[in-house]
Amino acid sequence: MTADLVVDVLGLHVLIEPGDALDEAQCERLRAAWSGAISADAVTTPDLTVSFDAEASFDEGMERLTVDVTLAALEALRGRALMFHAAGVADAEGRVIAFVGPSGRGKTTLSRALGRRFGYVSDETVAADEARAVHPYRKPLSVVRKDLPKEQVSPVDAGLLPVPSAPLRLSGLVLIDRDPELAAPQLSTVPLAEALPELVTQMSYLRDHPAPLQSIARLCDAVGGVRMLRYPDAETVPAIMPEIFGAEPAASAWHPLALPETSGPYGVAQARDAIQTDEYLIVMVESELKVLDGIAPTIWQAAADGADLEGIIAAVVDAHGEPPAGSARQIVTDAVDELVRAGVISRI
Repeated sequence: MTADLVVDVLGLHVLIEPGDALDEAQCERLRAAWSGAISADAVTTPDLTVSFDAEASFDEGMERLTVDVTLAALEALRGRALMFHAAGVADAEGRVIAFVGPSGRGKTTLSRALGRRFGYVSDETVAADEARAVHPYRKPLSVVRKDLPKEQVSPVDAGLLPVPSAPLRLSGLVLIDRDPELAAPQLSTVPLAEALPELVTQMSYLRDHPAPLQSIARLCDAVGGVRMLRYPDAETVPAIMPEIFGAEPAASAWHPLALPETSGPYGVAQARDAIQTDEYLIVMVESELKVLDGIAPTIWQAAADGADLEGIIAAVVDAHGEPPAGSARQIVTDAVDELVRAGVISRI
């Protein structure tokens, strides 16, 4: 390359090194693909350096480079930002909507449809800090090609708009689901207890936050809750964007649960965080989310309070009354055994 290629990735400066494997024309193609993310800052020391895979073909290396840059940035930001596997666009005021979904859900296609009307933030990852500030990741769009590596297309070549000059701030979390059978897009609100399991599976390094569930629940409140967008085709989504951008903060009914420093006969030490909603207790065990209902929240809380089996049974009867049929002892014992098998509580 004739000059270093330093790109802005989620607030980090990343140096891309092509190595000696690429000729001048390939270097220019690499630079063109990443033109939307080239840093405008004079960077003397980059935060990260990522090298082009010299063992791969050029097209394979280009696809791999995008993955490597993404993974390196996510690793560097672990515990410092809430990072969603999402497409993102911003309006003129800097409000960013993150369209969250797994690979294959249509995020790149949606980015292309929306990025011609709104600022293109990313088709891969949207990250927000505690103040909801967003740094763009204007990577090449990864376009699927049959039996070939994904093509890395510059946002400029795709006709996508730059981000606005206003500071970017996360203002919406939208789960996406494409359904060709629909006549028009449908937007609905998703209760927190239903939304969290979906969101957590599409987040990177959430468990590295001190209180991961509380962090994501507060963010959901701040952006007006989580919504589900079902749509027949990406080109139908721009018409519903005013409604998506118009969400206001709306606190949901949840509160954090204290994790005990010591345990009784049954422990909950595996839990990294726990919150209580109106109907559910949601606990993160390692990186997995468990949503508890029925008598399970009472059992978990009694175990967290240090109760033995007799105390757990008493707590359940006190909270829920005697069962209409069967033995309370047997029902609670069976439920305890099930929670132990699921890793939600443990026998000390």
